Amino acid sequence: MAGPKDAIPSLSECQCPICVEILIEPVTLPCNHTLCNPCFQSTVEKASLCCPFCRRRVSSWTRYHTRRNSLINMELWEIIQKHYPKECKLRASGQESEEIVDDYQPVRLLSKPGELRREYEEEISKVEAERRANEEEENKASEEYIQRLLAEEEEEEKRQAEKRQREMAEQLKNDEELARMLSINIICSQEFHSE
Repeated sequence: MAGPKDAIPSLSECQCPICVEILIEPVTLPCNHTLCNPCFQSTVEKASLCCPFCRRRVSSWTRYHTRRNSLINMELWEIIQKHYPKECKLRASGQESEEIVDDYQPVRLLSKPGELRREYEEEISKVEAERRANEEEENKASEEYIQRLLAEEEEEEKRQAEKRQREMAEQLKNDEELARMLSINIICSQEFHSE
């Protein structure tokens, strides 16, 4: 909020950049970024202890001002309450405005505090569930492929065993035929010599 000290800030200058509502108990960080105390509590103090805009660490600053009960920018808070009492009352009662009108230009709410994080976590859960489902499908397909290969290998071994049995039976038949012919030749040869 730049300008002379007595200048009335515009309503858009009094909006929290996180929840896009009127600043309630504004907290001005050492990097000069300002956000409402509820957003400060949920995004900075309970999460990262960094400014959500420039990522500057504010942990020491937060501890110091929390101990001294001086987190709230009282000067700015008084100005906001003085010039925008209706908006402050609505916000304090838990009724968020649908839009804040400043110079007849509506500023629409993009999301409520925590909504983006919830959507992000839901999206991560969906992606993780899809990944697990794909992994299960791949494992199932791999298992089926391995079973099919094992069945084909077993079938091939069976065919080879049957082929070997046929070949052995054929060889045995040929050997028996050869033995019969040899025994006939021997008998004929002996009869020929005995005459």
